[in-house]
This record gives sequence, C-alpha cells and structure tokens, in this order.
Amino acid sequence: MKKIFPLILLPLILFINAFSQNNNADFTPSAEEEPALPTEKVARESEIGVHIDRYLSGIEVMGFSGAVIVSEGDNIVLRKGYGLADRETRRPYTPTTVQSHGSITKQMTGAAILLLESRGQLSVDDPVAKYFDDIPRGKQDITIHQLLTHSSGMPGGVGSDEEPTGARAYIDRVMRVPLQFDPGTDYAYSNVGYALLGMIVEQVSGQGYEQFLREELLLPAGLTETGYLLPTWNRDRLAVGYRHGERWGFVYERGWLRDGPGWHLRANGGLHTTADDMYRWFKNILQGQDVLGKETVRRWTKGYVTESNGASRYGYGWVVYDSEWGPMIAHSGSNTIFSADFVWLPEKEFFFYIQGNTSMIAADELRSSILGAAFKSDFLMPPLVGSEDNANPGLAQEREGGYYLDGGKLELTTDDTRLVAKLWGQPVLNLMLNPTERQKKHFAKLNRRTRDAMDKLEAGRKDALAGLMREGEDPIAPTSVLLNRINQIGNLDSLHVIGTFANTPGSRFADYGPWTTFVYAEFANWNQYWNFVWNKDSTFEGDYSGPWPTFILIPTARDQYTGIRQGPPWDTIEILFRDPCLVVAEQRACPEI
Repeated sequence: MKKIFPLILLPLILFINAFSQNNNADFTPSAEEEPALPTEKVARESEIGVHIDRYLSGIEVMGFSGAVIVSEGDNIVLRKGYGLADRETRRPYTPTTVQSHGSITKQMTGAAILLLESRGQLSVDDPVAKYFDDIPRGKQDITIHQLLTHSSGMPGGVGSDEEPTGARAYIDRVMRVPLQFDPGTDYAYSNVGYALLGMIVEQVSGQGYEQFLREELLLPAGLTETGYLLPTWNRDRLAVGYRHGERWGFVYERGWLRDGPGWHLRANGGLHTTADDMYRWFKNILQGQDVLGKETVRRWTKGYVTESNGASRYGYGWVVYDSEWGPMIAHSGSNTIFSADFVWLPEKEFFFYIQGNTSMIAADELRSSILGAAFKSDFLMPPLVGSEDNANPGLAQEREGGYYLDGGKLELTTDDTRLVAKLWGQPVLNLMLNPTERQKKHFAKLNRRTRDAMDKLEAGRKDALAGLMREGEDPIAPTSVLLNRINQIGNLDSLHVIGTFANTPGSRFADYGPWTTFVYAEFANWNQYWNFVWNKDSTFEGDYSGPWPTFILIPTARDQYTGIRQGPPWDTIEILFRDPCLVVAEQRACPEI
C-alpha cells in the first residue's frame, strides 16, 4: 500500500452549506427533523424509569440541563429533557437537542477500524509505519491495536482542541513528541492515538472520516442526527454550552476547519448527536450486530488493557468494568462544558445515555447516582424544590459577591436564576451545616493541626504531616504526594484551611472517615481542592480530591432562597436577602464595605 498522508478527499461544497468560512452562518434545516421515537416519556410502570426521573428532576432545579434515554430489555422507560438548551432564549432541552458527546466518539472510531478489518482492508495488528511515512525509530512498530487500547505510548494530546490544525501539521507535531513509554508496556489515555486512527480510516477507505462513518455505520443503523457537519441541523436544535454559569457557546465556533474540527479533536472526540440517536446506536449496532456482526461486536467491546486505576480495562473505544451489577460496558466524554455518558449492563439488560451542556452539574459525573437511583433501595434522593416562576438571571447577578461573617464568608456567583454559594471559613460551615457545640470544638482542633501541617508543607518539610499521623506511622509518603503536586504545578501562593465538617451518611467521604478538613491549594495559575479525611481517633486517613463545600441557592420568591448542599445528604437551609445583606439562621452576612 502506498504510504500517503491523509488528505480531505471530498469537495468542500458539502460543508459550506452547514457553516460559513467564518463559522457564523446558521445551520440549514435537516431533512430528518422529526424523531422516529415516541414523544418524551416516563414509563410509570417501571420503577427504574420513575426513580431515575425523580433523581434528575431533583438536580434539574439545582442546575442540571440535558437529556437522558433509559431502556430495560426492549422497552424505553425514560426519555426526557431537563433544564434549558439555551438560557438566553429560554429554549428547553429535549431528547432531540443536539450537542457534542466528547470522547464517546472513540467507540465510533473503533467500530470504523473493525469494519474495515472485517472487509480485509486492514488488520489491527498492522504497524502504523504501513500508513505513514517518516516515522521516527521507536514509533514504527506501534500497532493499530495499541492505538485503540491506549497502550501505544503516544501522548495524551499535542495541542488544544480549538486549534484549526490540518493533517500534515498534526502528524509533524506528533512525530516530534517523545513516547511516554515503550509501545505495549503500559497504559495512558491518548487522544493522539485516536486521531491517527481517524487518519488511517481516511486513507484506507478513500473517504473523509465523517463521510465514511456516516455512510458505512451511522445511516445503516438509523443515526441521521450524528456527525460534525453532514447532518446540517437547524441551529435552534443545538445546545449552548455554559461554563461556571456563563455562556460558553458552541464547539464549532472554536477553531473548526471548513470540513469539521482540526485533528486535535477529530476522530477522538467532538461528534454531535442526540439522546435518540445514541439509543439507535445501542440497539442497532451494539445489540443488533447487523452492521458489524456478532464476533466483531464481541472484539469491539472486550477489555484488553488494564487502565491506570486498576479497576477497569480498555477495549476498542470502550471501558469494561466488573461492577456490583455485573459487567459494565461504558464510555464517557467531556470538554468540561458539554459532557455525556453511555452505559450498558448486559446481564441486567439495562442501558442509559445522558448528555448535558453545563459544567456546574456535569452529565458525565452522574453515573453512580443514576445507577444508585435505578438499583439501590436506600438511595438518597435530592429534595424537590419549586423555583419561583418569575425568577430571572438579572436579579441573581445583582446579588453576586462576597457576604462576610466574623471569620468567614459566603462567595456567591450566578448560575442562571440560581446562586452558587462557596463556603469559606469554619464560622460559615458551622452556620450552614449546623454541627453540635461539641463538634465545633473538635473541628477547631482539627483545623489548628491542619494549619500547622500546611505551614510546614509550605516550608518544604518532608515530614509535614507528622502531626496528623498515628504514632509510628511514616509521614514521608503522604507528605511527598503533596510536595510533588506543589513542585509539578509550581508557583504556590498559599494553602488555605477552609474548615472542617462531618461526613454524614450519604455524603462523599462518609465511607472513609467521620470528618473532613477542606484545604484550598492556591497557585499562581492553578488551584487544587484537598480533602483531608480523619479516622475516628482523629488521625489522618487520607487526602482525596473533591468539590468545594457548596450550596445551590434556588429562588422561591424575590428575596427568598432555599439552599441545597451540592451532594448527599442534600442539607437544606432557608436564606433571605435584606439589602444589602443576606440572613441565614438569624445571622446577617453583608458585603464588605
């Protein structure tokens, strides 16, 4: 086979109808506007459907927006949209709303490779040197299988998704970057590997990546709404992305070429789709097996290489788990604004796909909660709070800022009509979480011990955590983890001890220990959140990543909000605004003057 570099082989006329050269034109209407599936539904006869809807309805009022589709056996038991696809126009999110599903694209690239192999046009054992010229020594023997399973040693990425980088420039950059390890000896997730796979698809098929995917996989399976540009959706069907409560916009506005994204994103992520289309993908490709065939589907969804967490194995665009509900075949995707998750439990004949358009409550982080709502009788549901019908984002924006108490503050930012309250300082944690007087005294001691350890850590002491450990335990290892983080990030500004709280049943760290002390590690160009969890004897159990202690304030009247703790056990508290202050449990917190 002649070695050529991948080129765009199709006329660009097909794509100009979808986007103008400056990416500002409207989408033209698609011929496939009407979904083939029934209207939005919750199957009341299905406990699973009802329970998942109850959970998502609870977090919808807290800020989740997106769509889900759930099936048991052959039945769709939940198909529904939540929240807003466009906050500015107040357009609701529906199961036919279109957005990027991120790295779920990888399973489609894996399917394309295996389809070509089934036709005798390539082999997963082929070295990449068969398809690309001028490959440096050390990379020549990398196989397609290793690219598919993230075992090639290729870097995770070599640039931003938003760079409009063509194939030639992308390959040149990739070949200059050293491998992370010898091919086949380890695992490291690599978007680069899947971009190269997309280029191989183009070269072998003689078609552009999206064109091949659409004609040979998507349309035969009934997916008319999935792609980069070829579906030509009406703009009003696209979800707008929101990051930290602010409008982020559309993926295609950020560095796309005239035929789709640059190669930092192409074939490894960024395909746009709907919840309905992903159900068709599940039924007609994964289960139906007519397009790929039974044996090919088995190889496609098999776990080959153990991931770095040791708890799962990577297949050909899939992650395979041994879960408490049996084998799980899944993959998530996210660009930190748009996110999605695809989950199949074959033994339970259970499937769900969810996608969302906000970073505040990301769809790809809801898997364990959705499975808990579906299968756990003791799953703790979020409260259902009725938001004020006439609430508007403008009033929330007027109330942004810091509200101070002696020794702490509530830092409020807007998320549409809601306010997000980050808790700073032990007095504010005590006010919002209402510990006993005995707990307050204990928390103060834990804060002092943590503050002493953080002072030593800032000074570079290798045994900085010694005062937190059990007698005889070695403090060097846990301290070195934190020192390594500091050295890797660089330019540490300060380590802030925010405060301590109880790990009540259902909360994030309840299974690890009874209390958590939250530390904010502030760097010049970065930050990290550290959660120091304590044993029952008040010694250090471990350090875990996790969110800032936060409440979501939901407007129930013009000056009244119900605050819900962001995560189980979903503590609630009533808050009033009395200009210029807010009132919590009869205590006033006011802007600093």
